[in-house]
Order: sequence, then C-alpha cells, then structure tokens
Amino acid sequence: MTKQIFNFDDTINPGDVIVLGDIHGCFNLYESFLDHVRNSGATVILLGDLIDRGPNDMDVLNRTKDLLQDPESWGLQAFYALRGNHEQMFLDAVDGYGARLWAQNGGDYQNLDNLAYHEDWISQLPIYMTVGETMFVHAGIYPGHNPAKAIADGETESLVWMRDPFLSYGPDFAEWTHKLKQVVFGHSPLTAPMPYRILDGVCVDTGAYYTGVLTSYNVSRDTFWQYEINED
Repeated sequence: MTKQIFNFDDTINPGDVIVLGDIHGCFNLYESFLDHVRNSGATVILLGDLIDRGPNDMDVLNRTKDLLQDPESWGLQAFYALRGNHEQMFLDAVDGYGARLWAQNGGDYQNLDNLAYHEDWISQLPIYMTVGETMFVHAGIYPGHNPAKAIADGETESLVWMRDPFLSYGPDFAEWTHKLKQVVFGHSPLTAPMPYRILDGVCVDTGAYYTGVLTSYNVSRDTFWQYEINED
C-alpha cells in the first residue's frame, strides 16, 4: 500500500460526488451521514453491503429505496447504490439457494420474508459505475481487466468478492482504458476504523458494524468524513 495521506473535512459543495462505505445495517450511522449531506446538492453513491451483521437492515433498505426513488426531496442531485457481496448472498437466499452461506455471514435468515419485499430493486443494483475519471465498485476488479467484459461474460462474482490480486496491484487501468484514474471501493476494512489507499485506489470501508465508524469520501474534494454514535 502507498503512504496513507488523508484530509478530513466535512465541507460539501453542490455537485460534489460523495461515496459511502459499507453500512451493514447500522442505521443510526447511516442517518448521521444523511443528515450531513441533506440539502447539499451532492451526488451520493453507496458502495454496497447495505445489510447484514448490523441491527437495522429493514430501516436501511427502506430509507435507501426512498432515496433512490426521489433524491431531490432530500436536496441531493442524484443518489445511487451498488451491489455488494451481502446483497448478492441475500438474493441467492431469496432464490432458494445459498441461504446457509448468507446466514453464516450475518444474514438475518429469520427475517428473510420481510427483507424479500426489497428483492426487486436490490436485484437491479449495478455492479459498478463510473463518474468522470473514477470507477466505483464494491470489492475490486482483476488488474487490467475491463469489468464490463467480466459482467458480459457472467463473471460478476469477482467484482463483489475480490481482494487479492486487486489489493496488491490496484486496477491497472492502463491495460484497458485511459479514461479512468482511480477506483473507490469497500469490502476490505484492513485498517478499520481508518480508510486506506492502494495503487490508484481508495477503500472507505471502515468496518462500521464492529468499529462503530462509518466513513464517506468526497471524491470531488479528495476529503473524508466519519460518523460515530456518541453515547455520552
């Protein structure tokens, strides 16, 4: 990994692109983030793993659905959410296979019927997206490989589960595009409760469900902000 240099600043300008790390059912932390960005005119991107392990999956899903349908009512320019490996495990469980794997990874199997209310829109969440020179994905990509081709070939698992060799070598964009300069991802909270950088990449998953710290990254300003529950 490269030298860790972070600028923590809560300033948001209209049009800024802000990405949020893995929520994992931590609704109170999610609400703190939404209070911060509300009426900012920003574009928000959730990196996936909205559910599992934390206490409030349904609250997170209900709020996210509202924001996806009507970001303007929250004073946001746009709102997106990506699919993570926990959403994929949930969808597999709803389809009748993989329920054990999902439950072993913090899935609320006892509440599956209620959570299944959200199956349709969760199944439509994109695996990755790009804005300007930045790619957003839950876990990573094989270095030098075009993720669009991977999806077309039915090889989506790596994009929601990947760790190495991506963490060691970065995206290696030069092998397939000159338009992208960095990737922003979650999934691997190696330095929780802090974000970290890899070659041409930034990880903003800070293990919210066990650290109590949820992290956002303002891509437009190259700044970070963190949300914690104050129990005092």
